[in-house]
Amino acid sequence: MAALYIMETVQLIKYIEGNSTQAEKDAMARWIDSDPKNRDEFILLRKSYDATLFHLKDDTCNKDRKKKRKNLIHELLKIAAIFVLSFGLYYIFDRISGNPEDEIVMHTLHVPAGQRAELTLADGTNVWLNAKTKLTFPSRFTRSHREVELDGEAYFTVSHDPGTPFLVNTGNYAIKVLGTEFQVTAYRSNNIFETSLLKGSVEILSLQSDEKIKLLPDYMTYVKDGKLTRRRIDDHDSFLWRKGLFSFTNERMEDIIDKLQLYYDVKIEAKNNQILDLPYTGKFWIKDGIEHVVKVLSIHADFEYEKDNEKNTITIY
Repeated sequence: MAALYIMETVQLIKYIEGNSTQAEKDAMARWIDSDPKNRDEFILLRKSYDATLFHLKDDTCNKDRKKKRKNLIHELLKIAAIFVLSFGLYYIFDRISGNPEDEIVMHTLHVPAGQRAELTLADGTNVWLNAKTKLTFPSRFTRSHREVELDGEAYFTVSHDPGTPFLVNTGNYAIKVLGTEFQVTAYRSNNIFETSLLKGSVEILSLQSDEKIKLLPDYMTYVKDGKLTRRRIDDHDSFLWRKGLFSFTNERMEDIIDKLQLYYDVKIEAKNNQILDLPYTGKFWIKDGIEHVVKVLSIHADFEYEKDNEKNTITIY
């Protein structure tokens, strides 16, 4: 079944790119219209394709273009492998609506390293997803329940609905809102948790204890010594990743390296410990890639580096 699904996804990619024959276009259009689940699958793959397409726009070499297209398809097929699992999780949640056949479909969208994505949820909430982020969400929300699950970094503009709170579950913490604008950083692979509030109000709840904290605009919370701590946001440029920019303001090189490892899914080993406490301020286009970022940092911090493509590692000397 998985093999058939991957073949189906390849046909969808051809259709999205406009490379299908007329007969294939007609068949794909009938398939999309035949079932709401097919339409949902198409929409998610379309958004994933758009999220990665910017890598192709600046290529002037046809050879590089073909190579990038292969990488694009490879990433989409990895996303398709997630769809194989997520599209099997159908359940009936809201029978109060009077339509027991109106199923809720759980979707999982994964953003590959070095990329980002944007989507609109069923209630009108807009979500921007940073690199190496996974968001699980339903095809629709119920009258009393709006909840998504996040592993990674996301920026939310939540559609206001006073009767239906919006909940972001990150594993150890949950963020409860009614209608607001905020960012959550919650990569489970390194136990980072931060919530920054731009508009409205949010309440952060610990799922391991009775600890909770409320935020006002321009404040953020983070975990320090196992406890939630609150402070004012001092750098709004850190939210520019939504526009394709990584921004660092007077940030320690060690912290930058940690983020680069996470965002680009690469191992960076710093054998030159003298550079770790050096501060750096600057911005990088995400699409320029990890090697460009490290090259610029090496000029600033006066270090040399070596990249091993086979092991996917960068060593700093």
